[in-house]
Amino acid sequence: MSAEDLGLRVLTGGDLLDRTVRWVFTTDLRDPGRYLAGGELVLTGLMWRRRPADSEVFAAAVAGRGAVGVAAGAAALGGVPDDLVEACARHGLPLLEVPAEVSFAALTRRVMTDRRGRPADRGALLAVVAASGDLAAPLAIVAGELGRPCWILGSTGATLAASRPLPPALAETMTARFHRSGCQPRRARHAGRAFALHPLTPAPRSRFLAVETGGDPDLDLGPVAADLASAVALHAAREEERAAARRVPAARLVRGLLTDDRSPRELGELRADLGLTMPLTAVSVAVTGADGPAAAASLLRGLDPAAITEWDGETLALVPADPDPAPRLRTAARLLAAALPSRRLTVGVSGTASRGPRPHEALQEARYARRLAELRPDTAAVTSGDDIDSVDLLIAAMPRGIRRRFREGLIGAVEAYDARHNARLLDTLSAFLSHSGSWQRCAADLHVHVNTVRYRMRRVEELTGRDLGRFPDRVDLFLALRLAEWERRR
Repeated sequence: MSAEDLGLRVLTGGDLLDRTVRWVFTTDLRDPGRYLAGGELVLTGLMWRRRPADSEVFAAAVAGRGAVGVAAGAAALGGVPDDLVEACARHGLPLLEVPAEVSFAALTRRVMTDRRGRPADRGALLAVVAASGDLAAPLAIVAGELGRPCWILGSTGATLAASRPLPPALAETMTARFHRSGCQPRRARHAGRAFALHPLTPAPRSRFLAVETGGDPDLDLGPVAADLASAVALHAAREEERAAARRVPAARLVRGLLTDDRSPRELGELRADLGLTMPLTAVSVAVTGADGPAAAASLLRGLDPAAITEWDGETLALVPADPDPAPRLRTAARLLAAALPSRRLTVGVSGTASRGPRPHEALQEARYARRLAELRPDTAAVTSGDDIDSVDLLIAAMPRGIRRRFREGLIGAVEAYDARHNARLLDTLSAFLSHSGSWQRCAADLHVHVNTVRYRMRRVEELTGRDLGRFPDRVDLFLALRLAEWERRR
């Protein structure tokens, strides 16, 4: 590349311009180090610079991750400040000034093309295209090179890029088979079609390449997958960079909704900043393990959440209310759980009754729904507010101490009596209430004489001080039984 041809000016490090550029990375973060893998030419518009000391932070981060140089746009500040020149010189970083009339897109194309107009190498080109935020273009290159249909699929069965359409059911099938292989390369057949699957990134945010092989047993995806993996990793980094800009206002909004510590005007401004439009559905996700939040984010990505944040051990998100996300979440959770063995994944979704102008109610309902999902034995459990019995929703909202005192105060003596005498008083009470107080139906259900039922219910009345002939007392005992069941299942 000729610096003069584009009007670039070398400010420092002119003797280091022979370094090999693997790809180009554009950023306006003061510390972009976590997104760099080494070998990048870093393009920046200098929007991160607020004071001279920021230049040292930026140069140290870029050099520390092995970038080969910096190209700084002159438009924002009217030129490149001397403090950045000095910082780059200290860290051995070539620094180029990019004139205001030269776009970063034009510079990127020039950097990644040799004098004969061909890509410098496929891996670099794929990474550059991924940096623009589009996985379809690098995948098209791979598909053209292989001469076969290709897809990039995510850990929840979502199609992230495709060289031709892929039915959702087939995407889910291939994702499930990929997970069963331990997220390792494998071959798969479906409906007479042969595919090769190759990992691109690790779990829990695993993405993989699927190629229709036509039954070719010699097709080796290793080299092309390695090149494509660099593009996918860089694309994921750019996604994370965009998500990071939304994290603070999202956290403020969710905190304000849950704690009522912000005025309606402030909440409205936060919703506007995030582009939130009503109505909304709330989702709560928890995944066990240190990387649980990352796995939860993978699950929610397919819903295009307007706001997502961590709160009290769970990931909360506000998503568009239509269409109903619960069916998609069930499929996505099942597939993601297969990639995370020995982990539990629980999801709560607010119901349609909450889809109105009160998103704080939707958030609370989603959290209660997820607590109910925890009681289910499934590795991946999803509960929607529309699925919840109103009594269970009430119980989920009760603090644990109150639940325990209520249960022990009503049926604690009955539980103790059953433990000593194996009298089955609680089983009989449950059957009696489920049959609306019918002695005969209760006796038939338990295969005992009706007099046995009457005797046991008298003992329950003596131990609890309640009258089973009174409806309010029956309701109290019913709630106590549900609380006992809740505690057993937890």
